[in-house]
Amino acid sequence: MSTATPPESIEGVQIIGIDCAAQPAGFGLARARVCAGNLKVIEVTRGNGPDNCFNKLSAQVQHWITGDDADAPARTLLALDAPLGWPIHLTHALHIHRAGAPLEHPHEKESDDPNPGNHLFRRHTDRFLAHKFPGAPLDIGADRIARVARSALDLLGRLGTTDDRQSPVPLLWDPERLERLGTIEVYPRLTLRALTGGPRKPELHYKGSKQVRNRETIAEIFRRTLNLNPETLLAKRAKTGADDYDHDLIDAVLCALEGLQFLLGKSVGPEHPDADDWLDAKTGGRTGPNLTDIKACEGWIWFHEDLLPPTT
Repeated sequence: MSTATPPESIEGVQIIGIDCAAQPAGFGLARARVCAGNLKVIEVTRGNGPDNCFNKLSAQVQHWITGDDADAPARTLLALDAPLGWPIHLTHALHIHRAGAPLEHPHEKESDDPNPGNHLFRRHTDRFLAHKFPGAPLDIGADRIARVARSALDLLGRLGTTDDRQSPVPLLWDPERLERLGTIEVYPRLTLRALTGGPRKPELHYKGSKQVRNRETIAEIFRRTLNLNPETLLAKRAKTGADDYDHDLIDAVLCALEGLQFLLGKSVGPEHPDADDWLDAKTGGRTGPNLTDIKACEGWIWFHEDLLPPTT
């Protein structure tokens, strides 16, 4: 579990919120800086380049990372809304699978889950969130989100490339380990829940043609809390004449906001007591997925600690 981080230690850190998509043009990007412990959003835009042109998209993000010579950020955190790893049970099962044979994992027969496919297609972080909140993230092993994950990992691979070497952008597990560049996985839906009243309030749905008013509400929240001009999120005028805001850009800002929570030590990771206790209960002492597997293979979705019930 990360401890609270003094705001002055992260002053000036750049946070880039990235709402990922299967194609570059579907990406939403938000560039922000930490100022006096708060988030200052500098620019919000969509991804550059036509379909499959990841060179232009990576150049767009790289330009932000490098910055202008006069004000180049020393450290940048990338907060991505996309799975950055794969279920450990699925990777093991596929490694030994042969066509026509059952796709099984070692503990399937011992599981009390009414849907054993969850252990194959969902990571531990996905199952933990489904246990805590209604509406689990999409299953990377079974849904089209896998294409989004591939695109996100493609982008990270390009950003990790320098003139003389190629290395992935490091996945962070502790805000104090951020050096020049690092990344985390986030879930904007939960960040929005934290902004609009926490787990006890009904979820504010904001995607789809009928949710124009809710997107307007979110744009107003950003105006009040971040001093963000709603015009920067404007997508088009709705048929009613009202402003309609781009949900991909909204997600990018939410990603950046969760990045700030991570840097402040206020996001829930796999070593948080709540998550750690849940993981212990699920493995039941068996040799199976553990913290090492999660960090090396599966990844983790960081979310607001405020969404957890208070400990007594």
